[in-house]
Amino acid sequence: MDRSSMKHYLKDRHAYYEAESPQMKALRKQNDTYCTELASKPENREPRAGYPNGVFNEPMYEICMRERGTPTYDDYSSMQAEKRRAERRARGEIVHGG
Repeated sequence: MDRSSMKHYLKDRHAYYEAESPQMKALRKQNDTYCTELASKPENREPRAGYPNGVFNEPMYEICMRERGTPTYDDYSSMQAEKRRAERRARGEIVHGG
């Protein structure tokens, strides 16, 4: 990712979280604590070479946050992209592989 696209990503990410209501921010904080703990448990950690105790289970964290109603910015972005692809397919536009 080059500097300008990283800058754009960070600006959009910041705007996504800042647009949340105080209630949603409180729920996100609560969910983050729960989901971080869940994805960090030894039995849920992902095996990775060079890390005998495994690493944080990012996919589990993303799913947990989504299912609890507070998707992360990255998860939200991918859901929006999939929604746009589905709309294009529904309009009959030919979309191969994404």
